[in-house]
Amino acid sequence: MLGQLRTMFAVEELRKRILFTIGMLLIFRLGSHIPVPGVDTAQVGDVLSDMFGEGLFEFIGMFTGGALEQFSLFALGVIPYINASIIFSLLIPVFPKLKALQQQGREGRRKLTQYTRWTTVGLALMQAYGMTMVVSRGGLVDPDIPVALFFMTSVIAMTAGTIFLMWIGERITENGIGSGVSMIIMAGIVARFPAQLGRTYLQISEGAVSPFWGIGLIVVFVAVIAGAVVVQQGQRKIPIQYAKRTSGRRVYGGHTTHLPIRVNQGGVIPIIFASAILQLPGSIASWTGQDWLMRYVSPGSLPFLLAYVMLIFFFTYFYSSLVFDPADISKNLRQSGGFVPGVRPGQPTAQYLSRVSGRLLLVGAAFLAFVAVMPYIFTSISGIDEFYLGGTSLLILVGVGIDTIMQIEAHLVMRQYESLVKGTGFLGRRAG
Repeated sequence: MLGQLRTMFAVEELRKRILFTIGMLLIFRLGSHIPVPGVDTAQVGDVLSDMFGEGLFEFIGMFTGGALEQFSLFALGVIPYINASIIFSLLIPVFPKLKALQQQGREGRRKLTQYTRWTTVGLALMQAYGMTMVVSRGGLVDPDIPVALFFMTSVIAMTAGTIFLMWIGERITENGIGSGVSMIIMAGIVARFPAQLGRTYLQISEGAVSPFWGIGLIVVFVAVIAGAVVVQQGQRKIPIQYAKRTSGRRVYGGHTTHLPIRVNQGGVIPIIFASAILQLPGSIASWTGQDWLMRYVSPGSLPFLLAYVMLIFFFTYFYSSLVFDPADISKNLRQSGGFVPGVRPGQPTAQYLSRVSGRLLLVGAAFLAFVAVMPYIFTSISGIDEFYLGGTSLLILVGVGIDTIMQIEAHLVMRQYESLVKGTGFLGRRAG
């Protein structure tokens, strides 16, 4: 591993990208501890926890890296950006103009990105106003500051913080390593792990929880990580045969390759999208002050878990429909002289690929849903309180970690490093 790290940092461009990513994430963590002016941060966590409910507050805090309980500049995190991305992902198949923009290449994607940014600003303004109202009603605002001035300062500060995080995410994607928004979410989750593990250890040491459940928690962690790696890397290889064709004195084709179809084509996207959407009902319930509604939408409740599972299945299949088009693949294979052995070219091939992909997605979605709801079941059985970094967070960490490592390997393979070609990659695969 040390040799691989030395090789990794020996590449100047890769070293710059890694250091740039680390620097951006450090800025994110620094901004998470800069509070909005005029707020009593010592009591913000208690007030927000009472308003949102302990489960929902910790659930949101997982995606903001603890910035919410500090009521900091980054209190909203990248949640408004995720929600905006979800909105346009759902609207593109419905509205032909948006679909046409997506198919226009780089220029069309640039316009869609602009629309997503402006939608992010609107959502951030609304969520920042709602958070500010909650804090104001909780009596945490300095009485010497006019209410109107505090509202204006707080809303502008948190909205600007979200926009800045959106910019950081885009810069990491372009100039760093990994997907920027996913890296920010991962950094927030990692930052909360020590405190969560510390509280769990304290419960076990005080006798409130049996040590048996502590061992069980470790086993669950290891099993989830191992399963996530297997599912993330799992794929079905469809054999593709290319027919021979002669052009002059040269013979083309006649070789066999394969088309890989991943078990989990969406990666961590279904989990992130489902989690982001489930925060909206809880926020609405907390603002309206309806306790009966909070019982239904709080994390761990039966309606919450059912909605979580359904959203994960929906976004798994929906995201796959955006990135994997069996009809388009079948058309390209036919034009290039390729075919699946035993399957007729054209529509039968598209139906075959769609059937295989559907079965794989069913397995992937079922695994994601199981891992997402499993921590809530485990905590209710074991009695471990205030532990909300479970399957969802581990899936995000594993998914983002694998994607980042694969990007690093891609940079090394492009430069044909002998140590990578002769040895094994970070994920145990032979490169080259």
